[in-house]
Amino acid sequence: MPEHQAFHYVRSVATGDRPPLLLLHGSSRDETELLPLAGNAALGWPYLSLRGGIDWDGGYAFFRRKPDRTLDSVDLALQTGRLHDFIATALETGLITHPPILVGFSNGAIIAASLLIRDPACAAGAILIRPLSPDLDTLVPDMPAKPILVLAGEYDDRRAPEDAIRVVAQFQAAGAHVISHTAPTGHDLHDRESAIIGDWLAQTFFPLVVEKQPR
Repeated sequence: MPEHQAFHYVRSVATGDRPPLLLLHGSSRDETELLPLAGNAALGWPYLSLRGGIDWDGGYAFFRRKPDRTLDSVDLALQTGRLHDFIATALETGLITHPPILVGFSNGAIIAASLLIRDPACAAGAILIRPLSPDLDTLVPDMPAKPILVLAGEYDDRRAPEDAIRVVAQFQAAGAHVISHTAPTGHDLHDRESAIIGDWLAQTFFPLVVEKQPR
């Protein structure tokens, strides 16, 4: 399996000028978790699916949690920096040709949100599935019209009902264009959500042609 900047990944063949999807899996999973979602929701879109760098419960995660399952903010900041460096290097080396659309699920959604807060320019947009705010007290930098899709589960036993609402409010306050949906499901994906993601991608980015980054 290829490795870049210490991240294992799988990727599709890039075609056209669509920004690639950067797939960020949930806790205890790996780089294959979101491939079916990408195939169903974004057929034809290039993707780069990463494996988190933390060994976690028989799988991997992108950052650690404390024993009480609260966020380890120190490790989250460290791992966010590593992932930010990965994206920058991937653009410089041509592994990806445009700033990606972050597609994060659970653990992956939290670090995707953390990336946007660190540097809104590092991504073309984001799909945050079952997110949690990395830090409710942090000052989110301006990101006017940054497209963000937030997907919550009505019966999610790992999230409080207000968690997704807080994430939406944080990014809206920074000027992002945020759309949110709540599906009648728990923490897992609902069948309807693939279509929601596909429609959002088509309406937001197609037939957008993104200029290549200057070398």
